[in-house]
Amino acid sequence: FEETRTVFTLDVPAKPWGSEQIRTPIDIKTFRFPENIWGIGIDDSKIQQKLLGKFFEFAGVSRDRIKVFGKDSEEIVGFVSFVVNFMDEHMGEPVLMIADENLDVLDEASRHQTISGSQLVENIRQRLLPEQERQLFALIRSANDSSSDVAIYKARAHGFLPKAPIKKANVLETLAPLWIARYPQKKTGDDDSTSMSRRRSDSFSSLESSSSLNDAVATTPVEILLIVNEIDKLFSTRSILQNWEMIWDKLHALKGDLLTLQVGSKVMSAVGMINSFRDLNSDEDLTKCWNLLREHIASMVSS
Repeated sequence: FEETRTVFTLDVPAKPWGSEQIRTPIDIKTFRFPENIWGIGIDDSKIQQKLLGKFFEFAGVSRDRIKVFGKDSEEIVGFVSFVVNFMDEHMGEPVLMIADENLDVLDEASRHQTISGSQLVENIRQRLLPEQERQLFALIRSANDSSSDVAIYKARAHGFLPKAPIKKANVLETLAPLWIARYPQKKTGDDDSTSMSRRRSDSFSSLESSSSLNDAVATTPVEILLIVNEIDKLFSTRSILQNWEMIWDKLHALKGDLLTLQVGSKVMSAVGMINSFRDLNSDEDLTKCWNLLREHIASMVSS
């Protein structure tokens, strides 16, 4: 009490808003995606399409809830509309989406064009209602992992996945931190996704032991050699510079497939050789570099 005024002081303990949503250490043994989650992927490579399907299975997505697109230009061009319509028809059901960044298509004049997968994701997010967008967990998968590229992917989607070999046991370990960043877990209580995850433990354990699944999401040596043979045919046309856009697209796809092998010095050497094509500007130099790369890959996959 003072002569001219009375002052009362009150201290109320309070936590900042959102403090209950903290990023706690993730227990991979108990982490599971919601049981009703869908897996939607897009890639223009047949090999990568197969790997995406396997990746979704390793993540615990039911086989009948997996959709992978990119087998032709029509699927790539119509991807945005498909996803928007799909989420209209499946309101409230979460979607795990994985999109390749560089999608090659043929236009009406049979010219090759590259469509950005992250741009497609951004278009999808803009067309969805807010409550629909909150159900979407979209990741960009790319062999281009520079800081500037990754910043673009994260601005357009919800995260980035490098093209690299991923063991079955490590799929959830890779995805869980990205999921938690998208949907921070509450500090206390047992939310729907957690309880649902626990209910799925038994079914996922049976999936892990399934003999129908290989041990890793990775390209096989045979598949690598098939791509090499396709590119070799293009180099044998003797009009390399005229067809360079098509050849470079296939070389870039080969680079992504190589990165899904067990990465070692030979793989990184092959990736470096592919990158060196950018500095060449004659049929002779390009052919010479390709011959060296082809021999290197043949030696690598046969060893």
